Amino acid sequence: MSFIQDRDDIEFIRETSDKALDLMSDYNIVPTPMNYHVWYTHSAGSDLALSGAINGLVGKATRFSTEICENLYQRFFSSELSQTAVEEAGQSIQKELVKIVKTLKESGESTTEYSTSLNDHLDSLENMQGGSEISVILKEILSDTRKMQERSQKMEADLKSSSQEIQKLQSSLEAVRQENKTDMLTNIGNRRCFEDRLDQAFRECEKNQKEMCLLIGDIDHFKQFNDTWGHQVGDQVLKAVAHVMKLRVGEKGTPARFGGEEFCVVLPDTTIEEAVEMADAIRESVSQRSMKRKSTGERIGKITVSFGVARYHQGDRKPEIIGRADEALYLAKKSGRNCVKTEFDLAQKIRKTA
Repeated sequence: MSFIQDRDDIEFIRETSDKALDLMSDYNIVPTPMNYHVWYTHSAGSDLALSGAINGLVGKATRFSTEICENLYQRFFSSELSQTAVEEAGQSIQKELVKIVKTLKESGESTTEYSTSLNDHLDSLENMQGGSEISVILKEILSDTRKMQERSQKMEADLKSSSQEIQKLQSSLEAVRQENKTDMLTNIGNRRCFEDRLDQAFRECEKNQKEMCLLIGDIDHFKQFNDTWGHQVGDQVLKAVAHVMKLRVGEKGTPARFGGEEFCVVLPDTTIEEAVEMADAIRESVSQRSMKRKSTGERIGKITVSFGVARYHQGDRKPEIIGRADEALYLAKKSGRNCVKTEFDLAQKIRKTA
């Protein structure tokens, strides 16, 4: 019975693998281990969220560029990488702690041995008969003291080495965590980073009654750039916009790539007037950039960005503030693009319509 089960498992694996490779071939996807992981999981139907994201991209006739494939892997599997890094770091730290305990234990045994030796020497001094005996005892004390000194130096070196190793492991682990929150193409925060920062901002608002605003921006006519100039130029545009956002936002908030050509900025302790000012500053800086195709030097036209702005209301949930900012962005698109609209502009438009 177990043989049949094993045979069935092997057949399923083969069929799923063939399906994954066929799909990657159909969409011109390089069968790297990372891409194979994504498409095998999709073909096996074991992650409905991943399959939903892929089917959505297929439905939009999206070209599966290297950057899109990397984002899929980062979005659905980066937590596995993070968990692996945590486990490996934990195991390494555990080994170093075992070393420290062993070193301290040996040190304790050495100290006890040294103490016993000194007591023996003291007993000998009490029963001494002459100067020659004192000389012998002092030599033995000196010898034992030197041995203890050497052991102490070794213990100090071992403890220092273990301490340095643990510091390295902590730095390595922090680097992995940061990498898992960074968009690989634009070098700003990714969706995970955005979610974490928004959670933190919500907690601060609820606890301290502070203000907070959310910007959602979208590159105007981005699909047209991709269709006209190719995805490499599209990537260049994404990087340029992200760079402007990073410079303009600075320490005031957290810019992140929400997905595709859409960006978000979480602005804690910020009024809606200040948030609109920030969005306008980003928008103007982007529109003033002169973009050229790196390979040929051709000018690729003006880049513009539209923004929607929403502020935190007491009792808000994350989907609500994201929804208001997204609707304000949609209003900015309908209003001619290259502009900033807020949830209040949206409310005013609804009143006029009513």
